[in-house]
Amino acid sequence: MTDWFQVVPEILDSNSEALSFFSEGGFRFFLPAYLIADLEGRLQAADPLFHLTNGFFDSVVRVPTKVRVYEKIIGKSALLNPRRYGAMTFHDYARYRLSIFTREEAEAIVAYMEFRRNSDMDNIDTSDVTAALDVFWRERAATAPPSSALRKHLDDEAAYLRDLQGQ
Repeated sequence: MTDWFQVVPEILDSNSEALSFFSEGGFRFFLPAYLIADLEGRLQAADPLFHLTNGFFDSVVRVPTKVRVYEKIIGKSALLNPRRYGAMTFHDYARYRLSIFTREEAEAIVAYMEFRRNSDMDNIDTSDVTAALDVFWRERAATAPPSSALRKHLDDEAAYLRDLQGQ
């Protein structure tokens, strides 16, 4: 598949967990289809907003056991998996995973997030959206390389490889 416009929203929704498991490239490719389907009210299970906000705020979950009540921090400052990723937090991972978007793409994501927050569709937690916008997305939309820089880089690399092969 080379065009995300071909994906039917019902397929996206029936594979709602896919956003968690896509590679960064797959996430970047399919996210526009999820965002449009969400804005059209065609998603019941898939939640693209979660994947754009998770890792930019902390929440505390109280877990009672027979011995005591544990307060577990989930989100921004929680360690991802210390045995595998050392000191990486969910915030570090979110910034890494979402850094794939160009300036124009990030601007569209900011517009989507602000619309969702301001329209309060589905009674979302607007503080989570605001935190993600403030901590990451607005800066990304202002400072990420524009798509023209990506095209120029690819053109320059292609010229470089052609010249190397011509030697």
